[in-house]
Amino acid sequence: MTRTVLSLEGLEAREVPAVTIQIDYSFDANGFFNDPTRRAILQQAADDIAAHLDNTLPALIPGGGNSWSARFFNPATGGEVSVPNLTVAANTIVLFAGGHDLNGAEAGVGGYGGYSASGNQAWFDSIRGRAGFGLWGGALAFDTHGTDWFFGSTTAGIGAGQLDFYSTATHEITHALGIGTAPLWNTLTATGAFTGPTAVAVYGGPVPLGPDGDHWAEGIQAGGKDVSMDPYATLGGRVPLSSLDYAALKDLGWTVSDVPGVPGAGPSFTPPVTADTPGTPVVLTGPTDGTAQVYTLGSDNTLTPVGGRQTPFGSYTGVIRSVVGDFNGDGTKDYAFATGTGTAATVRIFDGKTGGELVARTAVLDGFAGGVFIAAGDIDRDGRDELAVSADAGGGTRISVYRVANGGLTLAADFLAFGDPNFRGGSRVAMADVNRDGADDVVVGAGLGGGPRVAVYDGAMLAASGAQRLVPDFFALDPNLRSGVYVTAADVDGDGYADVIYSTGNTGGPRVRVVSGAVLVANPGADLAALPALADFFTWDANDRSGIRIAAKDVDGDGRAELVVGSGSKDAATVRVIPFDQFNTPTTPMTSPFGNPATIDGVYVG
Repeated sequence: MTRTVLSLEGLEAREVPAVTIQIDYSFDANGFFNDPTRRAILQQAADDIAAHLDNTLPALIPGGGNSWSARFFNPATGGEVSVPNLTVAANTIVLFAGGHDLNGAEAGVGGYGGYSASGNQAWFDSIRGRAGFGLWGGALAFDTHGTDWFFGSTTAGIGAGQLDFYSTATHEITHALGIGTAPLWNTLTATGAFTGPTAVAVYGGPVPLGPDGDHWAEGIQAGGKDVSMDPYATLGGRVPLSSLDYAALKDLGWTVSDVPGVPGAGPSFTPPVTADTPGTPVVLTGPTDGTAQVYTLGSDNTLTPVGGRQTPFGSYTGVIRSVVGDFNGDGTKDYAFATGTGTAATVRIFDGKTGGELVARTAVLDGFAGGVFIAAGDIDRDGRDELAVSADAGGGTRISVYRVANGGLTLAADFLAFGDPNFRGGSRVAMADVNRDGADDVVVGAGLGGGPRVAVYDGAMLAASGAQRLVPDFFALDPNLRSGVYVTAADVDGDGYADVIYSTGNTGGPRVRVVSGAVLVANPGADLAALPALADFFTWDANDRSGIRIAAKDVDGDGRAELVVGSGSKDAATVRVIPFDQFNTPTTPMTSPFGNPATIDGVYVG
């Protein structure tokens, strides 16, 4: 068997880990990463690891008499180098990457960096206080001669004798995070084995180490899978971090989350309802602690929480949006979640029956950091819902529709709504069978800064060949409004056609308008705004200018959808469930679902 050695390098004792891994190529003097494809694969490896690390790290910003120098091995030469007064953002580590001719059979080298510093005590504490072993970052070097690299986002096309760059990058990044290098690694090593309690629990006993003491013993597996921190690389295949590798990181002080098989770090979702629970559950998000709560309809027509609060993205406390749908076709509703602004756009889907992951944390829309909206619907009539994703403000009107299969997302359709590439206010998305052909259609509303423009796309055509409108685009409300428009669709009157429902966006009044899907289909060339409405009303005080978010779903199991409304107010988190017979004159109670009314930017209904 051909074997390729994976090595490491460390400098001085440190303390701390992070959740965003920033790659710096300023020392790539030999041009190993001149090809953007190579950079993309390295960042992919870094992002995949960082997605499971939830530590909070202070920013390192020199100034005011506080200074420091970051020291690390030069990835272009192997010699030591320093960078004076490097600025490191909060919750971030910096890895300098490059390539040079490594010795012998080595394919990669990774290690954490050292530092020297001067200043006040608080400054020293901020450096040393970066948990675990003071980690600000380090360096990665990859072989420029003699290694037959494969650079691919997947292993499609890899040769039997090629070394997967993603696998090597993952291995070396993990060395930089402390495996084989951190002082605590040595503390937890005894008689040729690693004795960290989490790793021991995963492996079933002390974990044997290789002769160098810095890797697992050759050939070790975890849960029947190869481990990344084997001293020898696998040719012709890909080896991501295993549960054992993550367990060791947890033992070294990392807060590891969402890794199946790791005690205390498994997927964080508990199925809140059973298959025989009447009606479709509702998910409300918006609290400042990054939680999501599932509700069902109570006898008093208010939403009743079921199960505990869920933490779909671990320690992430930003905006979360959600949708309920049957993504695996088992007849039980599953739960999809998406991140808001401030982090790379990420979705995650949980099995509503088992609580396991149908889709692990997955970047969408090329990692757009402005937040996304999601919707669920079956466009190809296979009994499984697809996931539609749209960008929030700053991301334009791109809509991506994904099939859920084999633990991942596969793109089923991708198009630009409204045909306007210059609009950057984002969009909101909904899915339902408007034309009663058995395939769910896609309804899109323009986001903040645009007029209240709405488009309806034929779902069956999206699944088959491309984006085709059911009706011409229209302005749902006053064309002069610039608060955007929220959309939903469902059959509220029981005629089998999903009705199109839209509301005012941020800064607008709490107005909702409902247009019959049957009327829409019967008038394919008409301006929808001019068609008679099933309802047109204010959900509460007409003077409220915080906007509202809406969802329509059959929450009571009677075969007709109810309207669920959430306030856009940061300080008055209010929701209301409105049945069809109360459209135009709602009287059901308004409730504060979270107890503490403070939210990030109001309530999101999924």
